[in-house]
Amino acid sequence: MLVAGLIAGAALHAAPVLAGHAGLNGQSLDAEAAKSVLLGKRITIADTRVVIVIAKASAAQDTFLQSRLGMNTSQFQNHWRRLFMTGGGSAPKIVETETDACKVAAETPGAVVIAEAAAATGLAVLAN
Repeated sequence: MLVAGLIAGAALHAAPVLAGHAGLNGQSLDAEAAKSVLLGKRITIADTRVVIVIAKASAAQDTFLQSRLGMNTSQFQNHWRRLFMTGGGSAPKIVETETDACKVAAETPGAVVIAEAAAATGLAVLAN
C-alpha cells in the first residue's frame, strides 16, 4: 500500500500542467479553453494577452501537447510558424529548457508554459 501511494505521489509531481504568470492566479482553463489558448484561437486570459513560452525540448511539454493537441513540440512549433507567416498570431517565445521557460513565465505578465507540476512552483496552474 505504501509503495502504491509513493508511486501515485511521484506520478502527481511528474504530471505536466499548463501554468502561467502569477497574475493569472485564480484562472482555470478546461480542456477546450487550454487547447484554444495553445493553438492561438484564444489570445487572452482574464483580459490579459497570452504569451506562450516553450522549451526547445521537454518531456512534460511533449506529453501535454500530445495528449491535448495530438502534436509533439516540433509539430506545435510548425503550427505557430504557419500562423505567424500568415499573420495569424505572435509566435511563442522559445527558450532552451523547461526551467528557463518557467523563469520567463514568472517574469512575463500573461505568459503561459507547459511544465512538470513540480517545476511550476510560483506559477498559477491553469490546467492539468
